[in-house]
Amino acid sequence: MITIDDASGMQQEIQEPVRARDALSDDCGGGSRVSELMSRARRHYLSKEYPKAVQLVGLAIAASPADADLWNTRGVFLRAAGRSAEAVWDYRQALARQPENAGTWSNLGNALVDLKQLETGMVCHKRAISLQPENAELHRNLAHALIVANRHSEALGSLKNALRIEPANIGARFDRGLVYLHLGEYAKGWQDYEVRLHNSMRALPGRRWQGQAYPGRTLLVTSEQGHGDAIWAARYFRSVKALGGKLLVECHDGLVPLFSAMPEVDGVVSQGAPPPHADYHCPICSLAGIFTTKVDAIPAQPYLSAPVDRVAKFQPALAKANGALRVGIVWSGNLEFVKNRDRAAPLTAFMQAFAHPNVQLYSLQKGLLEKDLAALPEGAPIIDLAPLMNDFADTAAALSQLDLVIMTDSAIAHLSGALGRPIWVLLSYEAFWLWLLEREDSPWYPSMRIFRQKAWGDWGSVFDAASSALLELAISHQQAPASRADT
Repeated sequence: MITIDDASGMQQEIQEPVRARDALSDDCGGGSRVSELMSRARRHYLSKEYPKAVQLVGLAIAASPADADLWNTRGVFLRAAGRSAEAVWDYRQALARQPENAGTWSNLGNALVDLKQLETGMVCHKRAISLQPENAELHRNLAHALIVANRHSEALGSLKNALRIEPANIGARFDRGLVYLHLGEYAKGWQDYEVRLHNSMRALPGRRWQGQAYPGRTLLVTSEQGHGDAIWAARYFRSVKALGGKLLVECHDGLVPLFSAMPEVDGVVSQGAPPPHADYHCPICSLAGIFTTKVDAIPAQPYLSAPVDRVAKFQPALAKANGALRVGIVWSGNLEFVKNRDRAAPLTAFMQAFAHPNVQLYSLQKGLLEKDLAALPEGAPIIDLAPLMNDFADTAAALSQLDLVIMTDSAIAHLSGALGRPIWVLLSYEAFWLWLLEREDSPWYPSMRIFRQKAWGDWGSVFDAASSALLELAISHQQAPASRADT
């Protein structure tokens, strides 16, 4: 079984079906030497020590090269290690020896989808289904390929097949929820989205809140997923508070100052601290399912504000724009998030596209990729604000004084939208469900403009469209500069 992160942060289990699981058994049928090697390989695989697992299966293959299960198993381990191109070769070797193995066909399809060979991958998944039509995981794997291809309505049909065969399949229900959310079918989507909590063992105070009035009582909204998810869901605090008594919010440390300043929040609890007494609890990302059953019910007005006492420290750096358009950029999200490699773009692409005359760029990038700035040519028109940003309240103060932010998909996009600040988001082909499909705007954030890839990896057209739009904006700004008070 291979585990990958999906867009929501929940662990989505895409199984390497049937034969891949069989091949991980301690008895591989290739003699005591092969059996011993595979037993050790399995232990390394389960410990996520993938290179060692791959090496041991290689020794087993050398001892028993005709064994299709060994080739298939090494393919599973290679894919887990992020080496999908090599996995494709091993799956093909397995199929040359055992051409009617449905699991290996589906495994090959998964690896090809990793490589964005989507149509070929789907042919493999359909071949697997023809061999084992009543295997729910094979239908789910086809659905995953269709989702990556932005064919969500077709994916919905595959997931319904999976759930017809196996109604209790949690992964298929979660996937179906994300598909519904992509399609804007929120009433259906939120119901399935709740299965993300199915294996949560955390002890929480009080009863689960379902949206009822709670006057005179205390509700704890609990933290889950990433910073961006929390910022997105914070729009509902006002509605939650209107239904009852005391509202407590648990959140990541970096969000504590920002959420503490919200008038509807009575107290903030740092994530990891012991939960306080409360009569009710509710996961933060479940609030949308209570208050928003359709797109036109989204509360979209700005709901966060920058702390006034954080503004001044950015003024010296911002003053260096000398009347030019102040444009913040972010080129990557969390490096540990597996889909970030598709969402992120290189800093050099940002510089080539947006370093226009009458534009002063400001870096809002935090983390390891701040080092990318050092590789730019001397005199590049960009100023690093990251040393001044210690939490999201600082980031909000910086955003409040910029004319525009241009970025790939990450938490600052949500923060900019929540503040009502102008934000352009550059999206990869398979975008987060919140951005819906094909739209150039967002009903969640009216100040947002979206630039989307039209095909996988097509950053060129995205940057060209955003670059031309920014150049027009910079020319207009130079001809008739907007009034801007530097507070």
